Amino acid sequence: MRLGRRLGALAALGAGIAGPAGVAHADPAGPTDYESAITSVEPATPGIDVSIVGGDSFLRVVAEPGVDVVVLGYQQEPYLHIRADGVVEENQRSPAAYLNADRYGTATPPAGADPALAPNWEQVGTGGAWAWHDHRSHWMSAQPPDGAQPGTPIQTSTVPLVVDGAPVTVTVATTWLAAPSRLPLAVGAAAGLAAVLLAVARRARLAWALLAVSLAAAGVGYWQFVSLPSETGPLLVWWLLPVVAAASLLVAVLLGRRLVAYALVLLAALELAVWVWLRRDAAFRAIIPTDAPFWLDRGVLAATGVAAVVVAAGAAIALFRLPGEGDA
Repeated sequence: MRLGRRLGALAALGAGIAGPAGVAHADPAGPTDYESAITSVEPATPGIDVSIVGGDSFLRVVAEPGVDVVVLGYQQEPYLHIRADGVVEENQRSPAAYLNADRYGTATPPAGADPALAPNWEQVGTGGAWAWHDHRSHWMSAQPPDGAQPGTPIQTSTVPLVVDGAPVTVTVATTWLAAPSRLPLAVGAAAGLAAVLLAVARRARLAWALLAVSLAAAGVGYWQFVSLPSETGPLLVWWLLPVVAAASLLVAVLLGRRLVAYALVLLAALELAVWVWLRRDAAFRAIIPTDAPFWLDRGVLAATGVAAVVVAAGAAIALFRLPGEGDA
């Protein structure tokens, strides 16, 4: 009977992890070793603001009310239109509408995407602003160029606009950055382990230590989520997974030393482990797409990973011991 209850608890764990982790998403900005920057807008055009979002992932244009902007595609065809009333339209006959769907332009445009045809505009946004994967504004390979050294520019390109009927050229330079310091990872890992050991030393429940870590993870995940424009597809799982973990831990604390409490602590630890896995590139890439300090993001990531592994092991052992034995 006890074995059946334990197996049922483990089955619930799988459902709890698969739910939040399976949230659908677009192709959001991810950690990168490349930094793109706008070096010039010629002629100077005060009615627009052009920026890079997510290190090198997205080019973004913000137009003031009353300013009309057309972004030209890769064959000089109209691709995006920010109307004077703030409505943003995409030309469905522009190959760029399909090539820009992901970071590396892997999509194949359909036969109807003919830049020679008259534009077929479809509204995609409002507010006079839009961000997109413009492949002229970032390095289009997972590997750095041959002969390049970290810290040096590797590419300069231009993106043509038409602003209120006048041509405008945006110049973008991309630099390959050196790998970040590992110190925040070491400090974070030590902090995560210290939180668990402190709970053990005080004979406190491990759920409390993991709860503190999960709240920190939720904080940096939410910070990243709100750092990026909605059209870039920021992921709910950046903050949803640690929030679910925190909720599981709170319920476990209220339940006391029961079988289901051990299962909830294990669930929380596994949710946090999935969160760390999904964000693992942030540990080793030079740029993280967030407004949070990079050292803080990396430190919390490492602390969460260490604490999740240690607590998951403890909760798994407790789950298969007699109720009342072990420390959840």
